Parts: sequence; structure tokens; C-alpha cells
Amino acid sequence: MGVPLDLGEYVRAIARGWWIVLVCVAAGFGGATYVTSNATPMYQGMVRFFVVSPAVTGQSALQSLELSRGKMASFASLVKSDSFIDKVVQASGNGLTAEQTAESMSASADSETLMLTVTVTQPDIDKARATVTAVAENFGAAVNELEAGRTLPGGATVLNVVSGPDVLPDPVSPRVPLNLGLGVLLGLAAGIVIAVSRRLLDKSLKTPEEVEVASGLPLLARLPYSHATSGRAALLLGKGAGSLLDEAARRLRTNVDHLPSLPSAEVIAITSARSGEGKTTVALMLAKAWAEAGERVLLVEAHLRQPGLAADISLGKSIGLSDVLAGHLHVSNAIQHTSVDGLHALAAGTIPANPTELLRGPALYEVLEEMRTQYTRVIVDAPALRPFSDAALIGAVVDGTLLVVRHGRVSAELLKAALKNLEAVNTQATGVVLNALPGRLAEERRRFIGRFVRRMRVRRSRRRSRAAQWMPVSLSAGEPVKPVTRRR
Repeated sequence: MGVPLDLGEYVRAIARGWWIVLVCVAAGFGGATYVTSNATPMYQGMVRFFVVSPAVTGQSALQSLELSRGKMASFASLVKSDSFIDKVVQASGNGLTAEQTAESMSASADSETLMLTVTVTQPDIDKARATVTAVAENFGAAVNELEAGRTLPGGATVLNVVSGPDVLPDPVSPRVPLNLGLGVLLGLAAGIVIAVSRRLLDKSLKTPEEVEVASGLPLLARLPYSHATSGRAALLLGKGAGSLLDEAARRLRTNVDHLPSLPSAEVIAITSARSGEGKTTVALMLAKAWAEAGERVLLVEAHLRQPGLAADISLGKSIGLSDVLAGHLHVSNAIQHTSVDGLHALAAGTIPANPTELLRGPALYEVLEEMRTQYTRVIVDAPALRPFSDAALIGAVVDGTLLVVRHGRVSAELLKAALKNLEAVNTQATGVVLNALPGRLAEERRRFIGRFVRRMRVRRSRRRSRAAQWMPVSLSAGEPVKPVTRRR
């Protein structure tokens, strides 16, 4: 079961998918523009009647009022009757059929105010005006015909025109601002949904919590992404002591030294689920951190299939581990110095025909045991756990294995499958390092910023205290003012 996303993660998903949101908004606006420009303008006319029912002998005014209210629904239905529609068509001369005229007309009755409103909506303003005029002139007669034979003493119902007939000069549809606004809102909503869905469907591990849940291992360090050293391992050895990467490396060194599940950390293998997650970078950083702490450190490149450490950190010899395991030379003759005091390196050496056979034999164990006698720390830069079993063979003979996970690179399923490779040789990883984190997630960046803020506050406080020493002191009346001499 994954870690639920918080509100900030949703916001960041939308921010990362800003181009999706922008495209959807533009598409919504364009679609609304197209629909609006191709829609037929509709003009609306209206006439309003006030229904007056005459008083009937023997009835009170209230009873007459209730009688009128009861007739309102019938009058509204009369507008759609065939007989009245035929009269409107003949009187208006609008050239429309009875069916078209009926579809363009609607009526609403308000029994409380005794107001009856008839609305005509047509694409031609002149035809709409002629139709609504015909309604105003003929509806009263149609009501009287409806009540013919049922008119009580006192007279027929009277419909007084209180508003109209008139037609609005501007089309009532399409509503351009409303349509464009709805198009933009729909596009915005669609863009947000797509951006958030991409984040929800993205199964790659991004947050420290997700990595810990997926691996079941303690998180030992959060390493920030660095543009300066990305793809250039040699620059790591020359970074200043105050860099964020070195701060993160020291934090990793401290956590490894105090890891309860790793009482002896003389020989450490560093691997990852797949290639390209930065395990060599982490190995270099940790090796440098231990060397700066006074340890005698050996960095061993065990990626025999695609070696690259010798070229990355400018080692002079191409011989290395594979030559030692094959028995071609002694390990002491293959070790080389680096630019960092106390840090030596053993390159991968000549690419063998079958790297797995070299690593699974007893020679690897014997070589590592000899390295223990010469160095206090041995860091093995192992290959990735997948697709080959080389890293699992190395993990079976070292004291502990650190797993490097790059931000947004692997899924939980891939990570678990990679860890099973270690379980197959009766060993397991002892900790996980989350690499290439953005600044908001990198712990060392937050600690660096916090120290910077505290340092600035201390400096500001010192400036204020020095300024207070030279402020003039208020004197009582009559006391002479002494000149202040500024010390240099």
C-alpha cells in the first residue's frame, strides 16, 4: 500500500504539469471560440400580461382572486395550443411553419402576481418582433374564445398588456463572455485532472516516505541533485568542504557508523536496483567523507561489465579487480592513489569474458579479506542488482550493502524485485540512500539554509550591539556635553 499524497504534492504535480494545464486552457478557449462563432444568433422578444378576472355576484374579492390564480396555468398552456399558434402564424406573416413557431414560444405564469409572460426566441429579429406582436394582439381574444360559453355574469377575463411587445436589440445567445469563460474553466479543470492523474499513475518513488515503505529499510541520507557534478564524478573529489553534497556525505557517514544492524562496517557494497541511479556518485562521496575523517579508505570498482571509474577520476592504470581475481597480479600492484589524501582506488580492470564466474569464486572473498588488513574502510562500487546477479554475489561476502534509489527513477515493484536478488543469496540490504532529490526534499539543503539564516541573524545582532555603543547618551539639564571619540 503506497503513501498517500499530501496537498503539497498535488500542488507540485500541477506545477510540474503547467504545460498540460496551459494546453488544455488554450484548447478550451479555442473550442469555445469555435462553437460560439458557428452558433446561430438568437433574438428574444417578450410580452407580459396582467390577468384580470371580473367579480362575480355572490363572490368575495378573495374568491375572485383565487379563481384568477386557478386560471393562470390554463392560460400558459393556451400559448402552445394549435389554434392559437395558427392565429399567430397568420397574423405575423413571419414565413415560419406552425411547428417552428411553437418551438420558438414559451410561457410562464406567476399565480401570485397574476402575471403571464410569453417569450419568443428566433434567429431573425424582424420575425421575432412580428411574432411577439401577433401574440400581444391575439392572446386576449384566444382566452375569451377559450372561456366562451363558460363566462359568468360580470364579464369576461381581461388580459392587459403591461410590458412589450418588444425585442432585445442584442442576441441572447450565444453568450460570448459566458461561453469563453466556461471554455477556459473546463480547460483548466481538464488540465488539472490530467496533471494530477499523471502523478497518481506515476509509480516511481519520489518521497523519502515512499522509499522507506517500499524497501522496508532505514533511510540513511537524502542527497540533493547537483547540476555541477551530474555525470562528472571527478568533480566530487574536488568539491569544497562546505558544499551541500559534502554535507550530505558526512551525514551518510555518520548514519552508517551508528547503524545498529551494521556493527562492523569495514567492507561496504553500494548498489542500486538499476543502472543510472548514482551509486558510483554515492560511493565516491562516502569514500571521500571517510578519508577526510582520517580513515584509510579503498574504493573498489566491481562493475566488471561496463567499467568507467578509472576514466572518471583519471586513474593512471587500466588494470584492476578483474586482473587480480584472474590471478594475473597481486592486489597491492593494482591499487592506485587519488587526489584525496587517504583515499585509494582499485579500478575494474580488463573486461572479462564471464564476470559472474570471477565474482562467484573464492578469489573475491580472499581479496576482500586482504584489503581488510590494509584499510579501515573498503567501499565496493557494485553493479546494479538487475538484470545480472553480480551485485548479489558481492553482497554475500561484504559486511553490509547500501541501496541507492534515485528520485523518480524506479517503482516500488522494481525495487522489491531487486531486493529479492539479495535474498536469494541469504543476505539483505542494510540501508537505503535517496539520491538526486530536489531542493525541497533534500535534508541537507534545509539544514544549510537554516544555518545560513542563523548566521545572518548573529551578524545582524552584532552590528546592532556595536551601533548601540556609539549612540549618544541623554544628559540631564545643565550637564556639559562631552565630545564622543570614535575608536579606530
